Amino acid sequence: MSSTKNNMSKIQKKVKSKQLMIGAENKEIEFSNEPQNILAILNYGLLNGIKTEILIDRVNEITSLLDLILPNKSYCFLKFQSCDEAAKVLTELNGIKLWTDGYPVLMSFCKSIPKYQDYLNEEPSGLIILLDFVTDEIEKKLIALLKWDECKMKNRQVQHFGYEFIYGQNTVDYRKPLERKLPPECDELWTIFDTKCPKFKGFRPDQLTVNKYERGSGIPAHCDTHSVFEDPIISLSLSASIVMEFKDPVNGKHCSILLPKKSLLIMSSESRYGWLHGITPKNSDIVKTKHNLMTVQQRELRYSFTFRKLRIPPSCDCKFPLLCDIQSKIVNEQNSNNDHEVDQKLAAKLELENVHNVYNEIGNHFSETRHSAWPNVENFIMSLIEGSILLDAGCGNGKYLNINDKITKLGFDRSSTLLQVCNERNFQVFQSDCLQIPIINDSIDACISIAVIHHLATHDRRVQAIREMLRVLRKKGQALIYVWAKDQQKDNKKTRYLLQHQSKDIEKVNKLPEMAILNIDEEKIELPIHKNRTQFKSSNMLVPWKLKQKEIPEEQHKIFLRYYHVFEDGELENLCKECGNVEIVRSYYDQGNHCVILKKL
Repeated sequence: MSSTKNNMSKIQKKVKSKQLMIGAENKEIEFSNEPQNILAILNYGLLNGIKTEILIDRVNEITSLLDLILPNKSYCFLKFQSCDEAAKVLTELNGIKLWTDGYPVLMSFCKSIPKYQDYLNEEPSGLIILLDFVTDEIEKKLIALLKWDECKMKNRQVQHFGYEFIYGQNTVDYRKPLERKLPPECDELWTIFDTKCPKFKGFRPDQLTVNKYERGSGIPAHCDTHSVFEDPIISLSLSASIVMEFKDPVNGKHCSILLPKKSLLIMSSESRYGWLHGITPKNSDIVKTKHNLMTVQQRELRYSFTFRKLRIPPSCDCKFPLLCDIQSKIVNEQNSNNDHEVDQKLAAKLELENVHNVYNEIGNHFSETRHSAWPNVENFIMSLIEGSILLDAGCGNGKYLNINDKITKLGFDRSSTLLQVCNERNFQVFQSDCLQIPIINDSIDACISIAVIHHLATHDRRVQAIREMLRVLRKKGQALIYVWAKDQQKDNKKTRYLLQHQSKDIEKVNKLPEMAILNIDEEKIELPIHKNRTQFKSSNMLVPWKLKQKEIPEEQHKIFLRYYHVFEDGELENLCKECGNVEIVRSYYDQGNHCVILKKL
């Protein structure tokens, strides 16, 4: 009995501490000791890896959840129909670990919370969903005509009719029509369409892409090329429902739209031209029931029939230049899973404090742990023809400058400590920043960037780094880029990073707080601190490094925090495509890293 009381006392102390921190940050949040119909989860939110499906399922085992409010913070709120229901959840779950790799959740009643903007209701204009668009008979007929003997994507199968849809560019070549036209079985859809959607009466597509989505698969956020396709673009969901995510890249607004089985999605005007849309790969979706309660819906095998009408010749004068291929070269921005980056003006200073200065401090110790070349990187370097010039952009201790004696190798790095190691090894190196490489245009045969770009703190800076490599490459020159992947487990196999033994040093590092508040140029930046040898919970975070020094007692060893942006699946490829004038020769996943080989066109 006494141990239970002690445990509850510890939980209450932690709750009180969190209340003080959150209350100091936002005065509109008023906590209460008396039951209220709103519960705050004080230590989990969008910024630190909340597992919403697990949370909702667990809460719904106790009572019905009315709403889950997720501000862009490390806390969130649960709303119930009554105070008694909220009290039941707090009694059963407060201080309980809800997922195996997490901490016990800390809960508190809330008397009032701010009026957070409800992004889920902020749909883009021009978005239309027609429910029960087709009958069961038509659905079976359409699915039956498909033959899955051709194109298989990474996580789905596709078929094209009329014109082949070019993935990555999100376009078609109107000069190369396919012999296979749209199936005549689709003709009866347009009679239904004219009746149910008179606004676009007469719309007749000439291109169809059919996707077969296995459970758990998705598609990266994208915007179909403006100049090639007319307005609207429509998509029919068959066999199962899905939640599609929409994001406005201008202001970060987003919404989650349920597409029920047999429904027709119509994207026109703003939803067509100004927002990105995609499907997050996962096994379930959070939806609301007909009684407006939150629940988790398991995904199933789904088919989507996406119909488009080509605009020939291509042209566009829309009001959404950010995603327009005619008015701007910025396309295919990757959805960041609600994980916001730092402000542009603070990015360089954050990198200086939590990347460059850190590596100057830990450089020698870091070098001792970096001695083996990655096999695929070594193969790339060995494949270069005799006499080639290779540039290692961010060479570190130069471990890749010792490969292939038949080529000329140059390297640069920002860290003077690591460059000193290179000089001691007689490598040809110089100090530079990857955003401004002091080498003339079109002068390098090949370039490698291994574990560098993920230290850049904004999307634009990461794009700039790739553009600089392409600038110094000769025509048809190739670049190999490695970045740390957010997902450290592929095909149910853990990477070496996750499997590596957790030493006492790692255990001590992992006792750091969940969040760090950095004071950068009189501005405060809040970032989650990664727990070493675990899955990443956020895209932008601080990764600890414990500096071992023989002459200093172990308890005095310093811990440094390095900034990382870990990459979602497909994000690196989209960055490269955004640079233009490039061909992706190969894209692969290598022991917890996303990797691409580029060719300059």
